[in-house]
Amino acid sequence: MIPRTAAGQGGSADEYQLKAAMLYNLAQFVEWPASAYPDPQAPILLCILGRDPFGNFLTSTVLKQTVNGRPVLVLHPHDQEVRGCQVLYISSSERKTTAQIFSTLNGSSVLTVGEMTQFAMHGGMIQFSLEDQQVRFDINLDAASRAGLKISSKLLVLSQIVKN
Repeated sequence: MIPRTAAGQGGSADEYQLKAAMLYNLAQFVEWPASAYPDPQAPILLCILGRDPFGNFLTSTVLKQTVNGRPVLVLHPHDQEVRGCQVLYISSSERKTTAQIFSTLNGSSVLTVGEMTQFAMHGGMIQFSLEDQQVRFDINLDAASRAGLKISSKLLVLSQIVKN
């Protein structure tokens, strides 16, 4: 896993290459309830809602990878399809509809990740931020617990815990 403050290489492309790796790695430290999958062999759906800042980085990162024996697929769902995702990256382009997205996800076990200011404080579960050329993340443990997700202590010690 990449630590709470992982050095970026300085450019926007490098920043999103690092964030793509972090997004994939997050799934290795989260436990979803069985109800989050349609069947025992179902893949982990890593979804991007809105403008995709990762380019090909995310798809190439997860290519032929598995998490707990499940393959990982990258999807770009429409609004109502987000409930079928296990990990949902909410792009900054969706800033004005974040509350509506959270409402749509209410009662589902979807790990929400974003990088908007105060994303975690407003109900998102994991927020990426860039400080002094380093990527770090904050976790809203209450939001994750409400969704039935268990986040490993190995991930929690690398993050800052926030509340909404």
